[in-house]
Amino acid sequence: MGYPTLTSTAALFVFACLLFVSVESQATIKDIDPNSRPTLLLTGDSLTELGADPSRMGWVSLLQNDYIRTADVIVRGVSGYNTKWFLNNVLPTIEEELTSNKYAIPSLITLWLGTNDAVLTNGSNPEMHVPVTNYKENLVKIVNGFQKLAPDAAILLITPAHVDDGARINSERNDTKRGLVDRSNAVTSNYSQACVEVAGTLDVPVLDLNAHFNAMAQPERNAFLLDGLHYNAEGNKVVHELLQSKINSDFPTLSERLSTWQSPAASKWAAEDPWTAATP
Repeated sequence: MGYPTLTSTAALFVFACLLFVSVESQATIKDIDPNSRPTLLLTGDSLTELGADPSRMGWVSLLQNDYIRTADVIVRGVSGYNTKWFLNNVLPTIEEELTSNKYAIPSLITLWLGTNDAVLTNGSNPEMHVPVTNYKENLVKIVNGFQKLAPDAAILLITPAHVDDGARINSERNDTKRGLVDRSNAVTSNYSQACVEVAGTLDVPVLDLNAHFNAMAQPERNAFLLDGLHYNAEGNKVVHELLQSKINSDFPTLSERLSTWQSPAASKWAAEDPWTAATP
């Protein structure tokens, strides 16, 4: 018994209907701009580095998924770094990358530091501590450095995260400092306010995640944390949503570019440049 066959016209119709049907609605052909592919540079500490972890539904991973057809997302998150170490060690590396054209000059740079600066001097990680006055000075120097390297880039400061004090007592340590609190929500909130003040002084936007989460009741806000400091999947989802909203509200021109595909959906070429059987 023979199998039914599709004509080439029918097969093309089915292919065009099925291929990329879920993404076709995101951009129309008139929105395509082959020359528009902005670069986003995301910098910070472990909150940025772990944001790229897909197993946690990291906020960076979600952002990369949003913009996979429209932008390049460069991640320079370094776990454990404070503003001093970032200024002295990471910023020069980024400068070398940009001046040697390792990637395009960013259209947006996010800077998320301060959680490690705010560690307690009598806690389990005092070597990370940076006094709040120096923290503010370092933020200014880092932002000025970015503005020198990428004068047309939008810059967004992000405040240090909130902390679950009780959960930090149980952080994994095997030395004599096990059981000591390394951070506190109250002290970290002071650094968050300092970050907001720097943003005001420099006239750059700031995403105040600390204030957002601390406006919640303690059990609610701490439910977004994995270990009392880093976000779980639900926390990353909130960070992603707030960052998207901030980009849309504060950087509308960039937001429009980020919604513009660089290359059209394959269905365009299925309709305009399909395979056809050779004429006998």
